[in-house]
Amino acid sequence: MRILLTFLLVFLSVSSFTENVILIDEGKVDSLENRLMIVDGDEKLELLLKLCEELVEKDSEKCMAYAEEALKLSQKLNRPRSQVKALIFLGREDSNLGNYFEGLQHFKEAAGIADRENDGKGLVDSWNEIGITYFNMSSYEEAQSFYFKALKKAEEIDYKKRVIGMKNNIAIIYSIYKNHEKALELFYKLLEIYEKEQDSFHFALTSVNIANIYDEIGEYEKGFQYLDKAIPFFIESGNNLMLTSTLNNRGVIYLKLNKRKEALADYNKALEISEQNNYASGIISSSINIGEYFVNENKLEKALFFFEKAQKIALKDLNKTSLKDCYAGIAKVYTLQGNYQKALENTKQFMAYRDEIYNEQTQKQINELQIKYETEKKEEEIELLQLKMRIQKRNQIILILGLLIISFLILRVLHLKQLNLKRKNLLLEQVNLMDKLALEKMDSEKREKDLENLRLQDEMLANQEINRLKQLKYKEDLKHKERELAANALHVVSKNETLDSLKKSVEAVLASDKDNVKASLKRLIKEIEGNINLDQDWEMFKMHFEEVHQDFFKRLVDKFTDLNANDLRFCAYLRLNLDAKEIARILNLSVNAIEKRRYRLRKKLELSSTDNLFEFLSNF
Repeated sequence: MRILLTFLLVFLSVSSFTENVILIDEGKVDSLENRLMIVDGDEKLELLLKLCEELVEKDSEKCMAYAEEALKLSQKLNRPRSQVKALIFLGREDSNLGNYFEGLQHFKEAAGIADRENDGKGLVDSWNEIGITYFNMSSYEEAQSFYFKALKKAEEIDYKKRVIGMKNNIAIIYSIYKNHEKALELFYKLLEIYEKEQDSFHFALTSVNIANIYDEIGEYEKGFQYLDKAIPFFIESGNNLMLTSTLNNRGVIYLKLNKRKEALADYNKALEISEQNNYASGIISSSINIGEYFVNENKLEKALFFFEKAQKIALKDLNKTSLKDCYAGIAKVYTLQGNYQKALENTKQFMAYRDEIYNEQTQKQINELQIKYETEKKEEEIELLQLKMRIQKRNQIILILGLLIISFLILRVLHLKQLNLKRKNLLLEQVNLMDKLALEKMDSEKREKDLENLRLQDEMLANQEINRLKQLKYKEDLKHKERELAANALHVVSKNETLDSLKKSVEAVLASDKDNVKASLKRLIKEIEGNINLDQDWEMFKMHFEEVHQDFFKRLVDKFTDLNANDLRFCAYLRLNLDAKEIARILNLSVNAIEKRRYRLRKKLELSSTDNLFEFLSNF
């Protein structure tokens, strides 16, 4: 069918970033440009983007200039969503001018910003434009990949307009790949949406697309039904261009169904509407179709008239494809009339245009392949450059970290050396001082030679030694009392647990029917219950512990608020300098469990593995 691809491509453009009319609204553009001169900031940015929307794909030079200005302003104002829109406008104009690589770079940059800023709609629009650009490059697999990504995201964020557009674009790809089943499935879903939303224009276009697919797979009756759905809308809306194309399509189906009279009526109606509206393409298509019709009816003069009519208009418009069809039809007529000379002349013209079209298509394919190759090559170069930059950045980070570590180690060594030097100097000063004092003492003794003073000095030294020994003994006694206090108190805690276990065992015996032991066991349980007083024992332990180490628990909790009762109890054992085995026996736990508690306590106390817990807790 002659107009299938045209419909599909027109419908594809509807699913782009914005929906535009063909002509520029000069009055609106002038108004926006006048306002642009007297505003700044966000208002100016909004006007720049509106101007881009009015001019995109209509005035590339102006649109790109405004988009560049909008991009710079959005960067200055830190408006990432506006950056996305400006980049998309730049990408569209690049793609329209055939600069596909530059267009893709703009779209991908927009997608990166949108993804980073969680701009769902901006991301969908960017992916959609990437898909359209790949479609225009005939890279249908890449186009389909981005359409599916955009569709999934659009459904996630409930971006209804884009959901519809993506389904349409994907259906077009399926049609190109002759996957008619999936194409029809999507077009049917779109038809339901348009019918529900009372969108008659897109309902009619989708009906034509469905009819074209049915025509291609040979189900002419079904195709005819969908064309009949579209034609009334085109008549009612006055869309004569689409009406003439659809009438020509229906005429072709009529012929395939051998309804020749109806086919001719549709061709004539399409020709009449085209002539009334001066649609050159419609006149050419209708005239060629009528010419073919009369050839099949063996009305060669009429056929020749319509072929030459189409040829005349096609020559004015230099429509090579139509001229090829016209010369083929004219040659066929002259052949059937026996005028082989003219048949040969027209056949030569047909072959010349056919070869020229073939060469142009071949060159176009070569150009598309060249563009695709260059685009992929540039993208690979960019990816390689980005990889090198990432590696370079990583190496720089490693180098900086290495230098920082080395610098820290050097400073640490210097600091330690400085501390050692200070200690040595201090020790030397103390030694010198002691020597000096000793000399002074000797001089004093020699000078005074006072036995009484010497005795007093000896007595004083003796008292100092006695005091020192008393302090040592006091510290030893205190340490002994601490260990004794811990052992006794913890023994009581452990005793309570043991007694509790024993109580349960006795209660189990009581459950038996042996009456002769019940009385004795009851007395035993009462004695055990009288000895169980865990909370009171712990409080007693805390009271004695606080007498030795005043405000120990309060200072700990004030500094480390997340310590619980078990942590405080564990800290008390450690403050008494009990080792892991002793604490394990007290708590009826394994040594490994104690070590794990010690590790968790270090984390809560913000200590490293090298810090001494006993020394740390001794400060509280």
